[in-house]
Amino acid sequence: MDSQTRPKNPGTTHPKSHGVPASTVRGQKRGSRSYADGDPNNLPVKKPRTMVNPHQTGNKIAEPRTRRLSRQFWKAGDDKEDERPPRNCGNDAAIRVHPQFLHANATSHKWALGAFAELLDNSLDEACNGATYVHVDSTTNQKDGKSSMLIVKDNGGGMDPNRFRECLSLGYSRKRNVANTVGQYGNGFKTSTMRLGADAIVFTRFRGANAGNTTQSVGMLSYTYLYETRKSEAVVPTVDFELVDNGWVALTHGDRDKWFDNLETIVEWSPYVSQQAMFDQFDLLEEQGTQIVIYNLWDDDEGKLELDFDADGHDIQLRGVNRDEKKIEMAKAYPNSRHFLTYRHSLRSYASILYLRLPPNFRIILRGKEVEHHSLLEDMMMTEDITYKPVASPELSQDEDMVAALKIGFVKDAHHHIDIQGFNVYHKNRLIKPFWRVWNAAGSDGRGVIGVLEANFIQPAHNKQGFERTALLARVENRLNKYQKTYWSKRCHEIGYAPRRMQKNHESGVTEAPTSAEPAQCRPNRNSQKETTQPSVANRTHEIGFRNRTNGLGVSCKETRSVHQAAEFQKQKAQLEPQVRLPKARVQELEKRQKAQLEEKTRNFKNVETKQVAELQRQKRQLELQLRQSKSKIQDLEKRPKVKDYESAKLVVELQRQKGQLELQVKQSQYKIQDLEKRHKVKEDDLQRQKACLELSKSVVQDLEDSLKVKDVESSKLVEELHEHKAKIQDLEESQKVVDELVVELQRDRGLLESQLKVSQAKNQEFEKSQKAVMDVFQEERGRRDVTEDALRKKLRGAYDVMDTLKMKVNALEADQAFCKKVHMHML
Repeated sequence: MDSQTRPKNPGTTHPKSHGVPASTVRGQKRGSRSYADGDPNNLPVKKPRTMVNPHQTGNKIAEPRTRRLSRQFWKAGDDKEDERPPRNCGNDAAIRVHPQFLHANATSHKWALGAFAELLDNSLDEACNGATYVHVDSTTNQKDGKSSMLIVKDNGGGMDPNRFRECLSLGYSRKRNVANTVGQYGNGFKTSTMRLGADAIVFTRFRGANAGNTTQSVGMLSYTYLYETRKSEAVVPTVDFELVDNGWVALTHGDRDKWFDNLETIVEWSPYVSQQAMFDQFDLLEEQGTQIVIYNLWDDDEGKLELDFDADGHDIQLRGVNRDEKKIEMAKAYPNSRHFLTYRHSLRSYASILYLRLPPNFRIILRGKEVEHHSLLEDMMMTEDITYKPVASPELSQDEDMVAALKIGFVKDAHHHIDIQGFNVYHKNRLIKPFWRVWNAAGSDGRGVIGVLEANFIQPAHNKQGFERTALLARVENRLNKYQKTYWSKRCHEIGYAPRRMQKNHESGVTEAPTSAEPAQCRPNRNSQKETTQPSVANRTHEIGFRNRTNGLGVSCKETRSVHQAAEFQKQKAQLEPQVRLPKARVQELEKRQKAQLEEKTRNFKNVETKQVAELQRQKRQLELQLRQSKSKIQDLEKRPKVKDYESAKLVVELQRQKGQLELQVKQSQYKIQDLEKRHKVKEDDLQRQKACLELSKSVVQDLEDSLKVKDVESSKLVEELHEHKAKIQDLEESQKVVDELVVELQRDRGLLESQLKVSQAKNQEFEKSQKAVMDVFQEERGRRDVTEDALRKKLRGAYDVMDTLKMKVNALEADQAFCKKVHMHML
C-alpha cells in the first residue's frame, strides 16, 4: 500500500475469506514459526490475563487520558505549555521518532485531495500484482454511531508481515528502482492518512509466494492514541495471522505477550465495538488485497467536517476556500472547462484527470460509481505538437528520457473569453502540476491556452503536488512561457481577440508573420519606403504628364491647333494607350478570376452545408430512435417485478452506458454546429475581402474615367468599354447579394437545428429522471438485504455464544468426572 513494492501476484485469484468451509480453503504446510494457543480453525481470542474487554471491567487498568486531541488538523500539533512533558524514552542512546512528527510530516499536504492521490497511487502500482480496482467509500464509526470514516480498498497483491511493517514505518521504499511506479520515497501512506484523519487502521491479506502460507495482518497508525496517552515515541501496534491447516492462527514472532498487548491496544482504540467486529473486516477482502480505514477525520476552522459527503452522493468534496460556487455554476455553462473549474474541490473531477493513462481493466470506484477517465486532450482544439528536449545538465542522468512531447491548443470554450489557461504536467503518468500558469499577463493575453506535457526528467517533490525548485525546472517554465506567448500571438484572432504582433525572438529564431487576414493586394501601404509593388495608375499617369484630373495634358488642345502641338498630342496619346490597355486587361482578368472564385466558393459552400445538414438530421433520427428504445426499456423495467440485486445493477450499468453515448452524441452535434459557425464566419470574412477588392477596382475605374474625359473620340470608346466593365462589376455585386441571401437561409437552418438539439436535451433529462427512479429501487432493495444480513449475523453470534457456554459446561463436567474418578480410585 505504501511506497514499497508488494510481492508479485502468483496467479489469478478468486474471493475467499477465512470463514469458508475447510474443503474450499487451499491447504498450506505449516512453517517453523511459533504460534499462540488457540483453535486452529478460528481466529485467536484475547488473552484473559492481560486483555481488557472494551465494554467490561478487566484485570488490566488502562492509563487515564489527561488531554484530548484537537479535531482541527492545523491545531492538532500544538502542545500546551502548562502540561507536564512525557517521560524520557529510556537510558539507552537510541534515536526515536516523536509522535508529533507524524503530524508535522503530514503538513506537507496543503491540499486534502493531494492526500487522496497518494492512496490512489499505491493502489494503481498494484496493477502489476493483479489489482483490478480501487474503491474509495465512506462509512460510519461503530463506536459513536455518527462520525464518518473513509475506506480505501483494492484487490492488489497485499503485504506479507515484513513488508506490512515497512509500510507503517517511515522512509522504507522498494519502488525507487522499479519501472512504471509512482511511489518513490516511502512516505506517502503516512502523510496522506494523517492528513485526512487522526487515525488509520489497515487490513491486508497476502497470498503466500513460493508455496508459502497465506498471511493476513492488521495494524493501527493512531495519532490520537499516541497523543492522549502521552507516548514519548511513535508506537504502531500490529498483529499477524497465518493460514495453517485451513484455519487462521496467530503469528507471534516469539513474543506472545507482546502480540496480545498489541491486539488489546488496536481493539481499544479502533472504531469497532469488539474484537470480532474488527476481525469481520477481513471478510471484506478477497484472496488478496488491502483495506485502509481512516477515522476521526479532521474538522475545518468552523468546526465542520473538512470533507463534504452530502453535496454529492457519488463524490467526496472539500469545504472552505477550495470550493468556489461561481466556478461550479460556470462548469454547468461551459462543460469543456469543467475539470479546470472543479478539480480543486471535487475528488471525482480530480481523479478523472489524475493519470494520463490507466492500465487495462483497472477501475477507480468512488462511493459506488466508477470514475470515468478523462483525457484533457479532448477539451482542446486547434492543437499543435511541440517536441521539447531539455539542455543537457548535471541534473539529468544519461539514461533518462530526455525528450518530451507537448500538445498545446485552445480550450474548446475559449471563444467565450473566460480566464482558463495553464499546462498540465505529468510525471510517469501521474499529474503533478494541474493547469500550471506560467504566463501572468496583465490583460487578457494567454486566455484559453492549455497544454499537456509528460516530463519524466524532472523530479517531483515528496508530496507530488509540485516539482523541486531547480535550475532545470526554471528552464522548463521559461520555455513553456515562450511557447504559450508564441501560440497566443499567432492564433488569438481565431477565437475573437484582436490580432497581436510579435517581435522577433532572437533565441528561437522565430519571426511572426503579419496577423492580418487581408490579401496582400488589398492591404494599405504601411511603409512607402519598403513597398515593392508596382505604382498605381494615378502615379503612372502623373509620371507621363498628367498634372491633375481636370487637365489631362500640360497644354489644352483648344488653345492651339498648330501642327507641332498636334504631333506632340499624338505622341503623348501613343504613350498613353499601352498604359491604359494594361490596367484594362488587369481589371478584366481580376473580374474573371474573382467571379470564378466566388462561384466556386458558393458551390462548395452549398455542397458542404447540404452534407452537414443531412448528417445532423441523420444523427437526430438516431438520437430519437435511441431515446425511444431507452424509454421502452425503462417501461419494461417498471412493469417487471423486482429482480435480484445483480440483475438491477447490470441494467443500471447498461442504462448509464446508453446515457453516456447520448451525451457524447449531443456534444458532437454541438461541436459540429460550432464548426459550422466558424466556417460561416470565415466565409463572411472572405466576402468582405472580396468586396474590398471590388471597391478598389471601382476606384481604379473611376480614376481612369476622370483621366479620359478630356480625350478625343477614340478615348470615349475606351470610356464606354470601362462602363461595360462597371456593369459587370454590378453583376458581381448582385451575385454577392445572392450569396448573402444564402447565408441568411443557412442561419435559419442553424436555428432549426438548435431547437431540435434542445428537444433532444429535454428528452435526455427525462431519461435521467427515469434512471434515478431505477436507482432508488435498487438502493431500497439493497437496504432490505443489509437488514436481513445484520439479523442473520446477530443470530450467528448468539449461536456462537451458546456454543462457547456449552463448551465451558462440558469442560467443567469433564473436570468433575475426572475428579470423581480420582476419588473413586483413591477409595479403592
